[in-house]
Amino acid sequence: MINTSNSSTTGHIRIGSSSLVDFAFWVLLQDGLHVPLFDKHTGGDQILQHYGMNAQSWHNWLKLILVRHDNRLIWHVPDINTASEKNVQSFQEILDINNQINNVVCNESWHDSQKQLYLQELTEQEQGYQSALADYPGLDFNFIIASNPPQLWQDEKGIREIITQLWHEYQPLKYSNQFLSEILITPKSWQVELTPPTNKYREIYLVDYPYEVEMFVSPIFCIVSIPNRPIEQVQLESRIFNIIQSSE
Repeated sequence: MINTSNSSTTGHIRIGSSSLVDFAFWVLLQDGLHVPLFDKHTGGDQILQHYGMNAQSWHNWLKLILVRHDNRLIWHVPDINTASEKNVQSFQEILDINNQINNVVCNESWHDSQKQLYLQELTEQEQGYQSALADYPGLDFNFIIASNPPQLWQDEKGIREIITQLWHEYQPLKYSNQFLSEILITPKSWQVELTPPTNKYREIYLVDYPYEVEMFVSPIFCIVSIPNRPIEQVQLESRIFNIIQSSE
């Protein structure tokens, strides 16, 4: 069971998947490399290990792939006051169009209260963006966001060439985990999103891996594997809940 008794948290949870993140774990299976905690698989041709890939270099690579997905990097609000005013105006236009239904009086008091709400929301958003910048000092975000996983490999060039070939082989195979796909396309209400067990921001990535594993990658990423077999949402949410709690 998921403990949701703490309803006073102010955290925010995003749950999703990415073929780019999945690719890093598919590479582990092809090569057979073991990295903590993803060390339950067998087999593999060990070619990447032969060229020097190890647990640390793979983890560094995964981290850059995850940074590419960090939603906080698109939260920048250059002028919070102007953005707040525009949001109020847009909201008022919507209300004006539907005024017969909403019957809302958009007077000065309403305007001031709405703007205050947007100011608070956008201030928190900008703070999240600034936190992301502080989390990744020295990184070239433009390069990272524009790059695919092989381009993000920072070590041996020979390994990058092999990963590039694997990237092409992977394209027709991505999204082949039936049960992971079903989780993502089936409308559902995630209790762990409604009552997050944290006061922080966390991004949860569901990945295709044949064993149940959870791993936290600092500063915000929780990796939760989905084996290609039926899975109950309650059990999955319990795993997500636990990795979020342990990331505190």
